[in-house]
Order: sequence, then C-alpha cells, then structure tokens
Amino acid sequence: MGATIRLTFPEPDIAGLVFDTPDRGANVLSQPVLQELDEHLSELERRTDLQGLVISSAKPTIFIAGADLREFASSLDISDEEAEAICRRGQTLFQRLARTPFVTVAAIHGVCVGGGAELACWCDRRILTDHPRTQIGFPEVKLGLFPGWGGTVRAPRLAGLGNAVELITSGRSLSARQAVAMGLADQFVAPERLEAAAIAMVRQEAQSGRYRKDRETRRGSIAFSETELGFLGLTASAMIRRETKGHYPAPEAALEVILEGSQLDEDAAAVREAKGMARLFGSPVNAALLNVFFLTDRNKKDRGVDSAVEPAEIATVGVVGAGIMGSGIAAANLKRGFAVWMKDASTEAL
Repeated sequence: MGATIRLTFPEPDIAGLVFDTPDRGANVLSQPVLQELDEHLSELERRTDLQGLVISSAKPTIFIAGADLREFASSLDISDEEAEAICRRGQTLFQRLARTPFVTVAAIHGVCVGGGAELACWCDRRILTDHPRTQIGFPEVKLGLFPGWGGTVRAPRLAGLGNAVELITSGRSLSARQAVAMGLADQFVAPERLEAAAIAMVRQEAQSGRYRKDRETRRGSIAFSETELGFLGLTASAMIRRETKGHYPAPEAALEVILEGSQLDEDAAAVREAKGMARLFGSPVNAALLNVFFLTDRNKKDRGVDSAVEPAEIATVGVVGAGIMGSGIAAANLKRGFAVWMKDASTEAL
C-alpha cells in the first residue's frame, strides 16, 4: 500500500485511517490515494472483529481538501463516458463506507471540502472540531462543476433537500456549529477531544445499532410531494439566475440533479449525478474557472520578490501628489523620522 493513508488501531476492535499526504500541506484525493483507500477498505472488510472505523487527518488545519485538481486539469479533454466512469469509481468506493459491517465515523479537524466532504458524508457519522479553521462544504460550482462522488446524493439525505440545494448551488462552507444545526454533521467537540469523541460514538452506535436503520433509510428516495418539489425548484432556480445572471451553468445543473436524485433510490441517484457531472467536466466554463483557480493560487504563493532579497534601510520617502492623502502620508513619515520629498503638478499645492 502507499504512504498517504496510515492504518492504526486506537483500540483493538476499532480501526483508524489517518490521511497524511507526504511533503504536502494538504490531503487531496488523487487516483493513487483513492486506490490506497480501496486497498485499506478491502483489508478491513475481511475482518470480523471490528466494531468501527474512524477516518481522520494528521494535517494541522486540513482534513481533506478535495480531489486533485491538477489531475482534473490534465484530463479536460476526456469523453463524457470517461468522465462518468471516473465519477462512478469514486462513488462506488465511497459507498462502501455506508455498507461496511461496522460503524464508520469521520473525525474532522480543519478544512473538509469537495471530495473530502463527500467522503465524510458517506460515513455513518461526522464529528467536527469547533476550531475556527474547521469547515465543511461543496465548492465545486466555483470550478464550473458540482459534486460527483455522491455529494448531491448524500447531502439531501443528511441535511434535508432545501439545505442541500442552497449549500451545493452556492458553494459556501459551513462552520462546525452550522453543520450540526443543519444536520450535515452529528456533533462538534474541542480539538483535543476529537479522537475520544469519535471512539465513543463508535461504541454508542455499535451498541444501539441505530446506524443500520439510518443506512436503510438513506438508501431510499426522499419523501417530497410533487408540489413541494416544484416550488423548491422554481424558487431555487430564480435565486441562482439572480446570482449568476445565466453565465454559470453548474449551479442550475446541480439543482436539476439534486431534485431528480431526491426522488430516486441512492444507487440510481448516484448514476444520475455521474451523468450530469460528465456533461460539465471539461466544458469551456470548467476549463476557464480551473485556470482562474490555479492563477489565483500561484499569486497567493508568489511574493513578487525573491525571498533571498534583503530589504534596504529606508532613509528618504518620496510622495507624488500633495493633496489631502499625500500630505497625510508625508506627515506620518516625518513623524517616524524619515526625510520626505514631495512632488506635485501644482506649485501652489506645495
């Protein structure tokens, strides 16, 4: 197996999978990492002595940051069928977290977005820390996509249909408290209590068996009348068009998939999601927004000056423009002891 996911046993009958991508500050779900997860799950599924599995991260501020966007960027020219197959592989893998013979709990500290949030939503339970950096959400619409590994399937079944529509079509993230209030998470705790709380939740669920009933319920469709569904669709569509002015197709496509999937069983809804995602993947809007993301990320890291450059000592300050702002800047620097030169097109201003 690879070196990104570490198998641990915090207690003899409770397994842990700890994500910790080597030499990177964030955990991302690349194809090799997904293969590694598949191998770990296969090993654990063969065991008969486990009560539960806790999934966590060793990174100080990130749980899982989502899919590997560089893999996405290098695959934009694939066919719809190939894109759909990628979605189906991810869905099938994550679905196993809701089919295991033991309880699965996501213990989340730090950023949990995109594919990371989808993985967490396939677990039976989610515990978040109340740290300010901890958040969960589905930002895919900001890249011209929507969740393709089960996010549009699981979020409505956890948080409710209306909440899921708003969350996924807006791309916003939730704090731990907001996630619990919405139903997307089950509990929030202090960071130092996260592991103990996750183990306690495994024990509680294994004893009560409640997670099995929830699994059965979530595999079905969502009870929503045709009238309610139509009203939600019209209201959400109007809100989306007001925000996007019709320039971004992903939020409306996500709305359609969420509403249609809500009336299907979990497996059929996942297939519908994959087909819808494939139509957006590699589109001009998707490609352009990915490019914007990479440029923005690069600019954040680029200080504009070589880190080896030593700052020179400031002795004199030049101010162009002797108006109110320029005069204020000059006065502030004079108070700091600098010699100040001022220049203005008008000699009267000087």
